Amino acid sequence: MNMKIIGAFAVAAIGLGGTAGADAQFSGLGNSIKNEAKKQKKKAERDAAREAKRALDNAVDGQTPVRVSGGSTTGGSGNGGPLGKPSASLTNYTKCAGLPLSNITIGKLGSYSFQQGFSKEKRTGFINRRPAKADACILNSGLQKDEILYFEVDESSYRKTRNGSNYTLQCVNSDNPGGGTVPIHGTNGSSDSYLGDSHMKLACGNSEGLSDCANGKNSDRASAHSADLKKRSKYGASFLARANDLSKRGQSKRLYCQFYDKNSGKSLVAFEMMSKSPYD
Repeated sequence: MNMKIIGAFAVAAIGLGGTAGADAQFSGLGNSIKNEAKKQKKKAERDAAREAKRALDNAVDGQTPVRVSGGSTTGGSGNGGPLGKPSASLTNYTKCAGLPLSNITIGKLGSYSFQQGFSKEKRTGFINRRPAKADACILNSGLQKDEILYFEVDESSYRKTRNGSNYTLQCVNSDNPGGGTVPIHGTNGSSDSYLGDSHMKLACGNSEGLSDCANGKNSDRASAHSADLKKRSKYGASFLARANDLSKRGQSKRLYCQFYDKNSGKSLVAFEMMSKSPYD
């Protein structure tokens, strides 16, 4: 056979082989794309199923699911940021006892330091304090998780209304105040003194920069604060933004709370707070 003809057949054969190889290559790529698309579809279906389950769980708990970054949901409303005065839809439930609140302060219980000669000492006290105001008994600022509200009232007037456990802290969901009370973790609700007297009177030269201070042991500073209250005929009350027994781990609830007198049907104080899960 003529060598030119043989060469032509060889070139044609190579061309056909190359075309077949290319077809096989793109066919394989197409299959890979299809398989990846199927995987992504299945993943999206699984994610949607998980999100639907979370939404159902929140609905059972009486919460409104709110989408956050990362595709998860968290119950409640108003997570983060300062809480202002509660809305009328909440405060309409509260009748104030008529005892004026003074020295209203919000802060946290934590560690502070002070110098004692060359020694740097640490104690636990009421720190990160900021002043707050109230309209009658309704606080104009809410409490974030683990924050503490402190205020003072006329002692003799308050003692007249205080009779054993007739006062109790009642809390409801801010977005559903008619849905019943939310159980608060770790308390029966009758206490009005979360802070001790020594927590209020920090050691002098403290890292918080508070000039209203006292030296000595915890008992000495506690006595100094008690004496100061007695001199001014005041009673100091304090409430922690406690956890609630309904929130799951990682969830918070926005609650409206009042310290309610069952005998008179009136409240000493009312405020909003963010309440975390007891497991956080």
